[in-house]
Amino acid sequence: MPVRPSPRPALVTGLAAEPAIARTALRWRSLGFDPLIDHYRVHAVPGSQGRFEPGPGNLVAKTVYPQLVHHVDPRGETWTYRVLAVSDAGRTGRASEPLVASSSASVVATGRPVATIGEFDGRTLEHRFAPSGYAQIPAAYPDAVVEYVQGTDTPAAAWPYLLPGPGDAWAGRRAYTARWRFDLAEAPAGDHDLAVWLVDTTRLGGTLRVSVGGAALADVDLPPGGTRGSRDGDATVPGTALVRSYHELAVPAARLRQGANEIELVVADGGWVAWDAVGVFART
Repeated sequence: MPVRPSPRPALVTGLAAEPAIARTALRWRSLGFDPLIDHYRVHAVPGSQGRFEPGPGNLVAKTVYPQLVHHVDPRGETWTYRVLAVSDAGRTGRASEPLVASSSASVVATGRPVATIGEFDGRTLEHRFAPSGYAQIPAAYPDAVVEYVQGTDTPAAAWPYLLPGPGDAWAGRRAYTARWRFDLAEAPAGDHDLAVWLVDTTRLGGTLRVSVGGAALADVDLPPGGTRGSRDGDATVPGTALVRSYHELAVPAARLRQGANEIELVVADGGWVAWDAVGVFART
């Protein structure tokens, strides 16, 4: 009896995207088991390109799952995607219809900086004790409080690259607080945004509690990270184990005032955060 040749995988359908800061999450319908799918290939080209031809030069990833997160510039990018399947026999299916998707643009790109600590560049290196002097932090801040005054202090002298949390035995298992003070020449006419970019977190994840003017603004869920940010300070290196995350919160105009303002950041649960940069931005 002749052996039936392995069929070619079907056309990938249902390609959809969910935008976020610095990433676009793609998903599509699974093709099942006849033929058995070995993996999917995700092809992409920058911009809105229409029906481009998938090839080695535009292959961005392979995955065994019907989903993929494509990491892009935090300032926002548009890409055109096509996905195809490859069977266990090595046969290639037809590529999906093209999908044009744009990631969300960070307020770092769209807003006007009012006050910032550090550079939004994927590195901790401008901050105190970076990239690996975390053991000095408990002695430098015995009360578990970091004080930073905009215009007077500098990241290298007054903003440690890690803010420890209750999950960090080396820092006394305490919830460290960072208090950041800055002045505004006048009361804001419109809402602002707070950008908190992190180079890495620990595998514990946790909660970053944010207050403005002494009143709670939000509790930020910290994702489990690579737990390498205590020793490595550059998340832009290819193949890095660091897991960057981006957290941006609206700050109502009524929460800010002319003169002195204060933002408080507390690792209320979980392990340390490794700062990339923090900033307040006026909307433009």
